[in-house]
Amino acid sequence: MIALRDIESPERGVLLLDKDHRVLHANTRAAAIFGVPLSELVGSELPRAVTHRAMAREEVVEEVIDSWNEPGAVFHRYSAPIYSADGEVAGRVEIYSDITARRVLEREILDRNRELADLNAQLEEAQEQLVHSERLRTLGEMAAGVAHDINNVIGIILGNVQLARRKLGEDNPAKRSLDSIELAARDAAETVRRLREISKPLDGAGHVAVNLNDIVNDLVRGALPAWKESRLRDGAHIEVQTEFSDGCRVKGNAAELREALANVLINAAQAIEGSGRIVITTFREDDFARITVKDNGVGMSPETLDRIFDPFFTTRGAQGTGLGMSMVDAIAIRHRGKVTVESEEGIGTVVTLRFPACG
Repeated sequence: MIALRDIESPERGVLLLDKDHRVLHANTRAAAIFGVPLSELVGSELPRAVTHRAMAREEVVEEVIDSWNEPGAVFHRYSAPIYSADGEVAGRVEIYSDITARRVLEREILDRNRELADLNAQLEEAQEQLVHSERLRTLGEMAAGVAHDINNVIGIILGNVQLARRKLGEDNPAKRSLDSIELAARDAAETVRRLREISKPLDGAGHVAVNLNDIVNDLVRGALPAWKESRLRDGAHIEVQTEFSDGCRVKGNAAELREALANVLINAAQAIEGSGRIVITTFREDDFARITVKDNGVGMSPETLDRIFDPFFTTRGAQGTGLGMSMVDAIAIRHRGKVTVESEEGIGTVVTLRFPACG
């Protein structure tokens, strides 16, 4: 059997064992790894610190183990049988390789990969917001270019409607047509206004601390009962549930935040057919405060979900302007936040508004 007296290595400890796991030969590094003198190691059984023993003589063992004697050190253990000239197992050779530096490097690489993944996610989010902002800027330029002319035309229409009313008696059937004309003109003016609102630039100069719980309460107590009553006339019964958390304060414009949440709640109410529920939740997560609106309405198809933030895209035909969620998206961006939507047909929709928290 080969003697290992001349096998020395600063990194690898080598043991030669007989068939009963007794140490026949060892190098000085092996003695240092096990924390015993070389003279004491040779002739003894394989140290009890090595808990995994080969179950079969032909078994090859490979494992990573922590040092028993050197705090923080890590070793790779390789144990394989040694055969005699006639092919019988004569013993085993065990090699303990110091892989501490490699493990430290692996951990550093994993930590760096996680940091890069986080940075990449932040970059993707920033790019997404930049795309949104650019799209809204383009839309704003278009709106600004035509808003003045459209408002002039709308002003002429409304002025002539008022003049025509004065000339007609109260019972004249034409007054109903004038009412329809006036309503359509005012709706057009509101559409132009909302277009210009969507394209407002990011400006936090006038932002103050706002409690998202107050924003929710304002709408639940003020506007939501009217929406529920309107849907009740359509045969829908809606239950509203709120769940509030502390610490949900953000820097923002309360009126804009109410408008964003109002658009989300209107969509939720209109999505419910028959009986349904809307759950409004606020919660704080790390450096962000969130409002989540969950409904069990009809939900959306993947195709609709892909276009939900596109200006003028609507599934309600003439009843919708297609600017509601565009407005929500724009307000979120102006507050350095983000809006996400998850939906499944027949199950419902979850809309989350996320903003940087303050305080």
